[in-house]
Amino acid sequence: GIANNAEETIEFGKKISDLIEPGDVVKLYGNLGVGKTTFMKGVLYALGYKGVVTSPTYTLINEYDITPKVIHIDCYREGNLKRWHMLGIEEYFNNNVIVFIEWPEILEPILPIKNCYDISFNFLSENKREIKFI
Repeated sequence: GIANNAEETIEFGKKISDLIEPGDVVKLYGNLGVGKTTFMKGVLYALGYKGVVTSPTYTLINEYDITPKVIHIDCYREGNLKRWHMLGIEEYFNNNVIVFIEWPEILEPILPIKNCYDISFNFLSENKREIKFI
């Protein structure tokens, strides 16, 4: 779909929250500043999270203690798969949580085969984005 502003990107995230369930891994593809964190606000708000939603660019992993638990991972600043192994990343894929991954390419070799979905974000103009759920 097309999101014409941040509010519509949030609404798209809310709609996606109805399609995902514990055990799913959602890979988020798109350049910096294209709306992935804004989309995550919609997902989390729809699942009942009331706090502030921030990008895990510097923390690498944000955990949201809601039901179901949501894990938001950002691989932009850490491209070393061994480091992700050391962080115990695989445990998130074996739990009853929903995992969202920005810049997922580095983790592809260790992602589960089943229950993986792709969402791509494309910049169309300053406020307009194309969002595709695959």
